[in-house]
Amino acid sequence: MIQDIYPHVYHNEYMDLPPADDAYVIAAHGQKLLCRITDGDAGPFLQLPTVSEAESLWQFARSELRFLFKIDETPFYLLNRRVEERDGYQWQGPLAVRGVEPAHLSFAAVVASHLAGWYESNRYCGRCGTPTIHADSQRALRCPSCGSVTFPRISPIIITAVTDGDRMLVAKYNRKHFNPGNTNYVLLAGYVEIGESYEDTVRREIREETGLELKRIRYVASQPWPFSATSIAGFYAEADSTQPLRIQKDELSELVWLKREDLPPRKNRTSVTDNLIEWFREGLTVEDIRAMRE
Repeated sequence: MIQDIYPHVYHNEYMDLPPADDAYVIAAHGQKLLCRITDGDAGPFLQLPTVSEAESLWQFARSELRFLFKIDETPFYLLNRRVEERDGYQWQGPLAVRGVEPAHLSFAAVVASHLAGWYESNRYCGRCGTPTIHADSQRALRCPSCGSVTFPRISPIIITAVTDGDRMLVAKYNRKHFNPGNTNYVLLAGYVEIGESYEDTVRREIREETGLELKRIRYVASQPWPFSATSIAGFYAEADSTQPLRIQKDELSELVWLKREDLPPRKNRTSVTDNLIEWFREGLTVEDIRAMRE
């Protein structure tokens, strides 16, 4: 999955750390990332500038840079404004770096995009309207007037692979409602509502989108998904495939049961959806998956 960057290690502890020449800079603004993607031997290859390189290209004061996190011992900083495209660096949507090597840099880029969007959306206090300032010792924005503290927004989502023996229920999104570029089969998903457990959300979303009643709901794995500022919990759940399907047409255009061997292989393994489908295709049990990921 996108967070699986071993042998590299992600450290998200906030630090008040002055930027050094060899630290990385990620410019992100308005749901776009500034990056250079070139053709490598194994496919597209992502490059991010160091602090010294970025200074020479875009002439900014280091005081503009905001500490993001470390990967291994290397700090990453955010330049949260638009600069000119130069030296092969271009503004791209975060999805452009999904699955691009090296994995630890593509992960860093999309997490930076998530944080950049949060900073941009919280320039003013939601309680009193005063411009916010960054807290001294943690990744948070503080109102100097009323004292309100705002932390990065992460919305919880469930994704569920509904199965019946060797068959899985898959769907396609309504083109009017979702990304028209996504033509893959998907699994059923939804946001966790106030007062709901994850399991209750699974039951509600599947009932709303398919009309099916579930049994044996089992948690499998989770992941951050910075593209939508969400945290995703993945589940397997069983249903009787002889039940009639009632498709939610405002969100879905297709809903179909497919046998294990008829499921199209996923092009990459960056998402929970990719992995839930591939693990099922491989015949792995929940216990197998948990042991593999320990």
